[in-house]
Amino acid sequence: MPDTPDLSTCSSYPVPPRRPSTAEAVGEPRPVPRGWPEESLTRRLSTYLGQPLEPLALAWPDSANWLWRQRGGTPGLIKLARTGPDHDPFWRAMRGVFGADRWATPEGLTRLAGALPARLPIPPLPLTFLGRLDGAPIWHLPWSSGQPSDLSITFCELLGDQLGRLHQDTVSGFGQPLAQPMPLLHWNTRVTRFLAHHPRCAELGTLLKRTFPAPTRAVWCLPDMRADQYLCAATGWVWSDWEALVWAPIEFDWALVELLLETPEQRQAFMKGYSRHGRMIDLDGQRELCRALLWAMEAFGPRSYAELAAAPAWVSPRSLA
Repeated sequence: MPDTPDLSTCSSYPVPPRRPSTAEAVGEPRPVPRGWPEESLTRRLSTYLGQPLEPLALAWPDSANWLWRQRGGTPGLIKLARTGPDHDPFWRAMRGVFGADRWATPEGLTRLAGALPARLPIPPLPLTFLGRLDGAPIWHLPWSSGQPSDLSITFCELLGDQLGRLHQDTVSGFGQPLAQPMPLLHWNTRVTRFLAHHPRCAELGTLLKRTFPAPTRAVWCLPDMRADQYLCAATGWVWSDWEALVWAPIEFDWALVELLLETPEQRQAFMKGYSRHGRMIDLDGQRELCRALLWAMEAFGPRSYAELAAAPAWVSPRSLA
């Protein structure tokens, strides 16, 4: 079976929404709509880079970067970090648990793509560090016009193939791949200590007092994995947003998949792709701890822990019996 599905099913990428005019008919400025970078920021960044830029709307209220399309020279996507570990739940957990801080190592993380297994069915787009503006890192990606995935059955099978290949590479511990990995034996303690300082840790009840089995092994993992981070472009599928890559217990990655795939059809398609490279693990021992961490990271938005805890628990070899 080919690594990529039939691209004829992909429609052309919709034209990015253009920023509304900020001037009234009489010429008086009005506030910029939420979700767009300020015009002054666009001007300053354009001057810094020496390239004309077209601002793009945020895809999500908690999007980690401001985005622009670079019009001059080689077309590209410019990313300027807008959230960090001091105020953003996701990046706070990334630093507190994994030791990952993209503000501290903006150039180093561009090397992560080259360390991934070869021949991934969805290859990562190369990321280039361009400098800083007011301390915020700036990165460049090649411009890729494509249709974002919508977790179709075809894509779920491809995603299973992708993660199956990534999970074939066992790494030596968890954490930021640019640093010394932490032993898996420290995972439970590091996660529970982080969760104990969460402002809403009372929602976890007695979970932090419980004992959990140690994870089995560590693999490549993208803790903020969403369907729209993958594009169906003219030449095939590409991985457009991977800057949060870390090494994590395989149980954590499966806990993420368990919450991401909501229908039996999606899960069956995912397993069809994954089973070419490996088998489903037993998540029962780590499920609650990993879901608690994903809740604290707001990986699926600002939801209650009870809501995530109640999601179907389908990742278990017994579910295939």
